[in-house]
Amino acid sequence: MADAASRPFAVGAIAVPLLLPVLGYLSGDVRAMFTVHLFLGAFWFGTAVLGAVVLGPVMGSLSEGANVEFAEGFVPKMNLLMEPVSLGVVGSGIGLASMMGLLASPSPSLWAALVLAAALLVLGFGPLHAFTSGMFDEIAAEDTDHERLAELNKKYGMLSMVELLLMIAILGTMSGIRWGF
Repeated sequence: MADAASRPFAVGAIAVPLLLPVLGYLSGDVRAMFTVHLFLGAFWFGTAVLGAVVLGPVMGSLSEGANVEFAEGFVPKMNLLMEPVSLGVVGSGIGLASMMGLLASPSPSLWAALVLAAALLVLGFGPLHAFTSGMFDEIAAEDTDHERLAELNKKYGMLSMVELLLMIAILGTMSGIRWGF
């Protein structure tokens, strides 16, 4: 998959989202860590909205050949990028909570955020990863099964909507954290 996405892209897609939270935490500056968390979180949320609301329906409406051609470039890059981004968001969130002293006496909103973050990671590293890996394998096959590719894309799209709803819920918990709930 790294070869399909290009090695330089793969290195950057993995290193940047994982190193930013480490650098933010090591800085000892809450503002730096907040910025890292906000940047990675906005990227993850924006990508989820784009994927669930725009790209999924567009891919579903393309011809078989166009769908495969688009997916050949898109799927490997997204698969390599989004899992490190999700880890970076959750890691920077936990680091930020630690730096702010919130882990010493977690509020109900913080517990809810942690549970939702765990659910998002399970969803991303579980079924969403399985569907994107299946799409990649189908695209890379000598004789692409377009029906299977379409079915995997459909399942991915439905679970992307669940992911998006979980992200909206986690935004609510962050408002709760901000306002002391």
